[in-house]
Formats: sequence, structure tokens, C-alpha cells
Amino acid sequence: MKRLLLIVLFAHLAHIPVSFANAEYQNKNIGTELSDALIQRYQPTINTMTKKGWDHSNSIILHGMEKIYANHPKPQYLAYVKAFADSYIEQDGTIHHLENELDKVHPAINALFLYEQTGEKKYAVAAKNMLDFFLGTQAAPSTFNKTPTGGYWHKNNAKYHNVMTVDGLYMVHPFLVRYGLKFNRPDLLDIATGQIILTSERTFNIKANLPYQSWDYDKSKPWAHPITGTSSEYWSRASGWFSMALVDVLEYLPKDHPRYAQVLTLFQLWASGAAAVQHPDTGLWYQVMDSYEKENNYPEISGSSMIIYSLRKGVNLGLLNKRYLEVAQRGWQGVLPFITVFEDGGPQIHSVAPPMGAQVDYSAYVAKRPISVPSKTDGHHPHAVIGVLMAASVMENESATN
Repeated sequence: MKRLLLIVLFAHLAHIPVSFANAEYQNKNIGTELSDALIQRYQPTINTMTKKGWDHSNSIILHGMEKIYANHPKPQYLAYVKAFADSYIEQDGTIHHLENELDKVHPAINALFLYEQTGEKKYAVAAKNMLDFFLGTQAAPSTFNKTPTGGYWHKNNAKYHNVMTVDGLYMVHPFLVRYGLKFNRPDLLDIATGQIILTSERTFNIKANLPYQSWDYDKSKPWAHPITGTSSEYWSRASGWFSMALVDVLEYLPKDHPRYAQVLTLFQLWASGAAAVQHPDTGLWYQVMDSYEKENNYPEISGSSMIIYSLRKGVNLGLLNKRYLEVAQRGWQGVLPFITVFEDGGPQIHSVAPPMGAQVDYSAYVAKRPISVPSKTDGHHPHAVIGVLMAASVMENESATN
């Protein structure tokens, strides 16, 4: 009864339908239910949902489906990932519509997956083409800008001029590490870990053990602290991207790599910071993580799910103390009531922060009110989907190490 009352209260505060208190997905496999629903909803490819093309908005969802496929190898999951990739990759490995922003590097990880699953050379060539576009070659230098400190801008435009973000780490560096190991490019491991440490030196607060979302070299953006250059708050989804980047890199990074210990320490510090701000009753993480008791704050399901994935995977890989298993389990039990049956029979995810960049202060972060995904109005938001898929991939499979 106490749990039900809490859920109804959160629904009221976040303007979410209270019907999800029935928790229709408590006893179902959410990973497969959501994957099946995505395929049903968005044909012929996931781009029907996002309209973003060769971009992380599509590839993160498919990467989550890849994780579900590892546990439940349904041919339609592989075919769905392949359909998206083949709509942009020619038979010779050429990729259409490449753009110089970190979000548009992420689909390369789908190409690596498809190469591993099918053995088709075009996917390996496509991954190499994406790599060359990102890093540049002698014939075609990279067009990706860097700050004077050497960190990549998140996007090559005025809004992100000299700005590094922690979500950019997820978009690029797990791919670099996996590619480097598969194709004998140890330099890529150095680049990836160097960028992780560089960005963390500027965004990670060692008192809270949590990352800020963004850092501005010029310290001139409206959201940037005039002394440190960091954004203002510990945003839940920023912690999600950050932690997933670290754990997915550590999964493959050789333990004898010179930066391994640093990346591992960073991940372990983050885990302690995340556990410290988990809501004591619901097990969830809030839009602004360290302020769940403040007015207008709300449980944020996309970030919470990413955090759950990172913690559980960290335990599975032996990177984190087993005490974090309980933290992840409490979080997952908190997420489940926020997933209900949509009108098409598939899952609907509630209390999801809308898309946003760095905000100027607490009030601005919580002014971005949560949405439900999908919905009839604004419910085609991929970040909720990847979070739940990733969390489901480790929480619904006791033997999962993916």
C-alpha cells in the first residue's frame, strides 16, 4: 500500500497517468516486449520514429536491441538493425550523409555489431569509413573541432563552440575501443581513454562523485560557471551517458592499458556518488540527482535506467562491489511501475525528461516537465527507449555480462 501511494503521488507531481500504478509489466520480459513493439511501430526502419538519419537517435535504440538480441536471439531483431544500416551503407561500405558531430559517430557501433554477426565485409569497411571521417586521414583531415585543451566539441556549431559534454563520451569511445581491439589499432584505445580522462577532469566533481553535463572552455555560455566552466546541476541522464561510456569501455579495455586504472577508479567513484543520491523509498534517480526533495523535481526514468544498467553491468564484470547489486535491483523495481501498456499493446514509458542541453540552473532543469514515450503528442523520444532496453538486458537475465 505504501508503494502504491508513493507511485500515485509521483504521478500527480509529474503529471503522469496514475494507471501505471497497476504495474502491467511487473511479470513480463520488458526487453523483448519493447523490442517487439518498436519493430511493430516503426517500419521499415527505426528512422520512422526519429527522422534523424545516420544519428545516435536511431543507433542507440538499435544498440539496446542488440543487447536484448544477445539474450534472446530472435532473427527479427538482427534483421531490424540490418535494415537501418543498409539504408545508409552501400555495398562497398560507403556511408551516406555523414556529419561532423559526435552524435553521428555512434551508428558505427551498429556496423561493428553487424560485421560480427554476419561477417559481411561492407560493415567492417563502413566502420573504418566512419573512423576515418572522425579522426581524419592524410588525404581528408578531420573536420571535428577541438577545444584548445584537446577535447572534442560535442557539435560543430556556435551553440557548442568549445563545449565538451559527457554524453559525447558515450557516442564515440566505446566504438573506438572495440574497433581498436578488433582491428589491431592500439592507438584508438589511447585516444578513447585520453578523451575520457580529459573530459572528466573538467566535468567530474570529486566531492559529489558525479559529472556535470557540459563544460565550456570559454566560460561564456549562459549555463557555464564563470570560474569552472561547468554546467549547473547533476542531471540524471548526463550521469547515465557518462556511466554507460565508462562501463562499456572497461568491458573491453585491457587491464594492462596505462589508463585502465584511472578509468576504473572514475567508474567506481561515480558508482558511489550515484548510490548516495538514490531515492531512499523509490530506488530511482531524479531529474536533478542530488535534490530529489526539492520542489518540482521528479523521478527520471531514462537516466535511472541507464544508471541501473551501468551498476549491474559493473557488478557482473567484477568492476564494482557486490553491494551495488542491491542498488541496481532497487532501481529496477522502481522503474517497473513507470512502464505501462500503450494503446497499441506495447510498452509505454512514463516520467522521461524531454531532450535538452545544459540548463542555466535548477529551476530550468525541472521546468522541463516529463513526458511519456510514446504518446500522441511528443512521445517519440529515443533516450527513454535505450535506457529501458539497456537496463532490461542485464536485469532480466541473471547470467548476463553484456
